[in-house]
Amino acid sequence: MSGWPYPSYADRRWLGGERGPDKALAGVVRALRALAAETGGTVDGSPASLLHALTQLADLGERVEWAMLSVIGEARTEGVTWGAIGDALGVTKQAAQQRFAPYVKQALDRATVTAE
Repeated sequence: MSGWPYPSYADRRWLGGERGPDKALAGVVRALRALAAETGGTVDGSPASLLHALTQLADLGERVEWAMLSVIGEARTEGVTWGAIGDALGVTKQAAQQRFAPYVKQALDRATVTAE
């Protein structure tokens, strides 16, 4: 039973496809399909496949957040301003600083303690 009006996860055209015009989204499609296969899943429209893909997508999203925090922390230690980081993320300086500054500070504090 498929009432979903858009291409299925199993369809090569899903979300624009693996080589679609939106390069970032195409990268996510490729990464998710590869991750699903590497973790024992299949890429088909079955409920089990969809749930497996959803689990992998949630894990991927969490890792993207970690990577973003890491890149932002590194950028800050290289003197990149919160304004420039906000511009890169498409948000205001204040939004970037409010969201990420506590985590950057915590990571730097931990690194200082570890280095001592």
